[in-house]
Amino acid sequence: MKLVCAWCGSAIERSGYDTPGPDTSHGMCPACSQALAFQEQGVPLQRHIDSVPIPILPVDTNNITLAMNAKASEMLGGNSGATTGSQFGLVFDCVHSRQSEGCGRSIHCSGCVIRRSVADTFTKGKPQIAVPATLNVDSSDRPSNVVLTITTVKNDKLKPPSSE
Repeated sequence: MKLVCAWCGSAIERSGYDTPGPDTSHGMCPACSQALAFQEQGVPLQRHIDSVPIPILPVDTNNITLAMNAKASEMLGGNSGATTGSQFGLVFDCVHSRQSEGCGRSIHCSGCVIRRSVADTFTKGKPQIAVPATLNVDSSDRPSNVVLTITTVKNDKLKPPSSE
């Protein structure tokens, strides 16, 4: 059976890992393991998420983006300074976030896979792993669809950068 990182979804080579048996399906890759070690040692949020090799955007219960790592900034066009502290719909340039109701308040937002995944994780405490999502974004003066894979993990120990 294939061993997959429960955090980032990448395949993990079995050599050098102590697994309970051939039926093991999830573990943690070295990069995510290092990131978790940073977190447990009280490393500041930005340094912690920058150590993870996939896009990371920590959000609070109000869907406000607390920070983003270098990979997320690169994915979003490199404008991380202007997007932290914003509703994640604005961060992703969701066409519905620019409506008069605002991010999270339009009829379209109730079906948002990103919003539901984050809400479920905060409410139930269970991670959402590799959830497919399609986001309508406003890019180059015309709407388009962006396909994303969302993974959420609740972490009560993370603090916004201003608290560090």
